Amino acid sequence: MNARRLLLALHWSLLAVLVAGVVVAGAWRLGGGRWERVETASMGTVAPVNTLLWVEPVDAASLRVGDFVTFHPPGHDEVSYSHRIAAVHPDGTFETQGEITAPDPWRLSADDLVGRVVMRWYGVGWLVVAAPVLLAGGLLVWLVVASLRDRSWRLPVAIVGTALVLSVAIVVHRPLVRAQQLGFGEVPGGARATYVSTGLAPVRLQAHRGPHVDLRDGEVGSVLITHRDHEGRYGISMSPRIPPWWWIVLVAACFLPSLASLARPGPRIGAHALDRSLRAAR
Repeated sequence: MNARRLLLALHWSLLAVLVAGVVVAGAWRLGGGRWERVETASMGTVAPVNTLLWVEPVDAASLRVGDFVTFHPPGHDEVSYSHRIAAVHPDGTFETQGEITAPDPWRLSADDLVGRVVMRWYGVGWLVVAAPVLLAGGLLVWLVVASLRDRSWRLPVAIVGTALVLSVAIVVHRPLVRAQQLGFGEVPGGARATYVSTGLAPVRLQAHRGPHVDLRDGEVGSVLITHRDHEGRYGISMSPRIPPWWWIVLVAACFLPSLASLARPGPRIGAHALDRSLRAAR
């Protein structure tokens, strides 16, 4: 299979995947399913911030303790929560609770129930949030590339433009390194700070001149701070802790444009043009 056929097969494969995705999403929606994006860290590592939840309708009578459900708090149909069922009462009402939070202050009935979570797509919610930037930037890059008459410039411009669009989305929405403070209080010998990681990349929380804790998305950890900074405050710094396999993926991604350029057939020099060039050289 030559390079042209390989690229054509790749294009058709991507189109088939896109069509299949649209069909599956449409069937899910027509069957009563819906999607919910996690916006808080209450479910810890079970459903970190910006996990995309697939929620299907369910009979409230079939629910059991531990089921992961989506619901509206009583009297607030405009708000949705996704927590586990903590208790089921004989009258058909039930209580809920997050993985890292206290029990919710309400009892729910079947009318408050939206459905049961059947799938969790970690991190996909960030794509939903960044969709306006990615779509607008992608359209702009496509228009610029399509306007270039010299085909040799199209691939480099597409690569640089795509990198810029991704960079803008990352700067605007900051999906990689994030953490939310859950608690802070003085203890004998210093202060203890508790955080939950809410970004895609693992993070290290380092106490000033003290210990540290490494957290992945949705994990909760605490740090004992025993030294104050030069301003007399207890301080914590946060930095990414990129694992080795992340670097391997990033380096491999950097070589993809080179592989794509090698797969594209280069310009061919005709026999007559080559003969003329040889004559001119003589």
